[in-house]
Amino acid sequence: MDDGELIRQRILVERRLGREAWNFAATYLAVCDLHGLIRMRPSIGCAETIAVLEGVLKNTGFSSETQALFLYRQAAQALVTMVVDSEDALLASRALAVLENLLGETRGHPHRASTEALGSLPVDVKGPCLSQKPLQQVSVVGWDELVEKTGPLPCASPTLLGRSLVTETGTPGLVLVVKSAQSKQAVQGIYEEAIWMKHLHQANFCFPVRFTIPAPIKVRDSYVFRLNNLPAGAKQIVDPVRSCHAIAFLAPADYFSYPNDHRPERRLSPDQFLEVMSRNAWLFGKLAAQGIVHSAPIPLFHNRVQRSRRPDQGFYEWQRGGRLDRWLHSCRYPNFGMTGVRDFEHLVSLSGTSRQLCYHIGNELLGLLLTAGSYFRNKDIGRMGIDEKGNPVDARDLFDKPLFERVIYGIFFNYYSAFCGKDFKGNPPFRMHDLATRMIEEMGIDRHMEEVLRVVDQESMSANAFREFLLSRGYPEKAIESLHKGQQDIVIHTGPHLGGFNERISLPELIESVSAMSALCIAGKWCTENIPQGFLHKAA
Repeated sequence: MDDGELIRQRILVERRLGREAWNFAATYLAVCDLHGLIRMRPSIGCAETIAVLEGVLKNTGFSSETQALFLYRQAAQALVTMVVDSEDALLASRALAVLENLLGETRGHPHRASTEALGSLPVDVKGPCLSQKPLQQVSVVGWDELVEKTGPLPCASPTLLGRSLVTETGTPGLVLVVKSAQSKQAVQGIYEEAIWMKHLHQANFCFPVRFTIPAPIKVRDSYVFRLNNLPAGAKQIVDPVRSCHAIAFLAPADYFSYPNDHRPERRLSPDQFLEVMSRNAWLFGKLAAQGIVHSAPIPLFHNRVQRSRRPDQGFYEWQRGGRLDRWLHSCRYPNFGMTGVRDFEHLVSLSGTSRQLCYHIGNELLGLLLTAGSYFRNKDIGRMGIDEKGNPVDARDLFDKPLFERVIYGIFFNYYSAFCGKDFKGNPPFRMHDLATRMIEEMGIDRHMEEVLRVVDQESMSANAFREFLLSRGYPEKAIESLHKGQQDIVIHTGPHLGGFNERISLPELIESVSAMSALCIAGKWCTENIPQGFLHKAA
């Protein structure tokens, strides 16, 4: 079929779309036909084609249709086909500009389809292939032997921070950290953390901002060992690590300093907080550009209590927009801080599709934004939950809205510039002011505190585990005595959550913003690789 015939068919399809503007089935079939023609010969597309597809994506009349998302996906992917395959750079730039603008002009299914389409643009990002020997039999190592690797210690007794033993070294500002796996299943994770430390030290990464990478310590030709013979002063904290595998590394003294620390003496000033959040956003973006993503900037769950019987193990999949479980609790100890990105056991070398990369970018941005919100709530950690009158605690006054907006800007613009290798030009197609307003509204009032312990989850617990579970979530001991495991669902207050139990997230604007930010990053990277600098914005 020659170009003339394809153009004639394209014009007929576009006319059909104009006539069938309110007929869902006819519109869907026409969009599929138009997309098929563009795939067959991208050069037949024109400005009118872009306008027609844009009109479909702006048509909210189909939003309530069961299959609406599939229609909008076809229209958005047709635009992406013009972006990627058109030989007319000006036309490709116009199609891309339309998709970017739609991020600020649509919501719901059209917004999701536009972000998915932009997030699928093919970018040349591939993570490193880490060379690591299989983990062999692990040696039992005494404390004294480990200490010999670092020199004399000024302090004989380590302290326990989370699952790590930490002690000062003979070098000022440097600490020895012994991090345990705590279970056999987690041994591979700490081993890979040490391998990542070694790789990041050896790969000649150049970071113009502070990023202090810990130095792993080899003991008996292995990074992983089992610790034995702790000093006498550490006997009271030996149980959590005595029988577990561990790694050791040297880190700066502020390695365990967090950007949103709730302790008054460790709280960062507004300027310090902005700097730390912006810098870590830049680091996440820079690593992502090299195919290295962090799978858990903060631990996020859709549903913690049902983890053992859910195929997704309760982990939060942000693009699905479900309820976010205990968001403030998740932000308590983020995996980034004063020294930069940390907890390398969660680093992933990515070699998949742009869509997978886009998801990971969104996951990192979501973790940063939630942590930013927790900084303000942590001014007064005691103001949380339900008050004495049974009303949700209102802590919105803890938020500094102008600062919050600056932090949101800092997160997006720094991540984008590091990932794309260029600054974002102009204003993003969504309002940071509106996002900050909605985040304060939902994160500042604890409307959603309830969690339900289902009968099926109770039945999988022992009697002692059932009791400990309820105690750990603030259930009164006398009330527990009157309960019989497995007889009825039990409602407990464990929030704040973002959304009611088994409901959608109460802050959909956050998900849409994360979708837009991550899609813009992929689009910006694609432009850097495929379009001459500055051409896109001149064309738009």
